[in-house]
Amino acid sequence: MKLNALLASLVVAGAGFAVPALAANTIGTVTTVSDEDWPYVVAYCEDLDGLTPTEAFEKQPSRYAELVTTTIQLSSITQSDCERAGLI
Repeated sequence: MKLNALLASLVVAGAGFAVPALAANTIGTVTTVSDEDWPYVVAYCEDLDGLTPTEAFEKQPSRYAELVTTTIQLSSITQSDCERAGLI
């Protein structure tokens, strides 16, 4: 019985370590966006919020934001990516 309790404790403890890996910043087809780039993603999604689909398609991020983000190309983010990520 003690062995089962020990194994159960290890499984529960191990599950706690796996959770942070699931908390990565993700959007669209990009699996991981760095913490440094994430505010630019959020700001771009806020820019897309409330636009018609045509306006959102034509909207381009600022040149500065596009240059400083190293883990994602902001222009690849769509309005529906932002919606699925819960940002708008």
